[in-house]
Amino acid sequence: MGSARILFVDDEESIRITLPPVLREKGFDVKAAASVAEALLEINAEKFDVLIADLNLAEEGDGFLVVSAMRHIQPQCVNLILTGYPALETALQAIHSQVDDYLTKPADLDVLINTIHEKLGGRKSRGSVRVQRLSTLLNDYATDICELILDSMKQDPQMLAIRLSDSERIDYVPMVLSGLAQQLDSRQDTLSSQAILMVAEHGVRRKKKGYTLRMLIEEVHFLEQAVYDLVQKNWGTLDITILSSELNGFQNGLHAIRLQVAEPFAKAKKNAV
Repeated sequence: MGSARILFVDDEESIRITLPPVLREKGFDVKAAASVAEALLEINAEKFDVLIADLNLAEEGDGFLVVSAMRHIQPQCVNLILTGYPALETALQAIHSQVDDYLTKPADLDVLINTIHEKLGGRKSRGSVRVQRLSTLLNDYATDICELILDSMKQDPQMLAIRLSDSERIDYVPMVLSGLAQQLDSRQDTLSSQAILMVAEHGVRRKKKGYTLRMLIEEVHFLEQAVYDLVQKNWGTLDITILSSELNGFQNGLHAIRLQVAEPFAKAKKNAV
């Protein structure tokens, strides 16, 4: 296992100069690439046991392009991602079924080497898979998302105290998911005007039922968490080459939802002054 072949991809020259030699001293055969293009040439020219790629090369999320190419051309290769942005860890935890693991830069050498050995020891053949977009997941798993949100609501004492049936608690969710999916498909920065209007009406109805602003914001959090849970469970079917941008679009949509559901409370406060 010490002679395993590694393709190391990072656009920072200082890291390419320092880390590959250390890995070679540990018995690995290492090739280094500075860009997606160089990495693709190496992937098509030689066989590798391990890919270690920086998440962000020339563009944000470029490392996923390298991973996707390696998965399709050399499906048995172990794929590891390096990221210098710990804030992305929540989303990155969803990738373990196709990216075998991720490490935060600067990578601890012992952790990196142990991870390489562990993943090489447990690797399995992975065939090509049919990929889909995040928008498809939102539409196809609307029922599952509703169930996850409802379960979260029932664990919140304040929400549970509001007299609503189960269907009333989640009747807005399919509409919101449809709006978010449409936003992602159209590659817009935020929700359509129609979706925003429906979200605003939802905020008004919830306020009349006795919801506080905190409870409405918590509803949006439950939606966010439910979607990320499904991303993690269904990662094997998602197109990781565009997932980073889609997650950003999803977050933009959630931001618009938070602003709209808070509007009735902002108006009430203004009128009270």
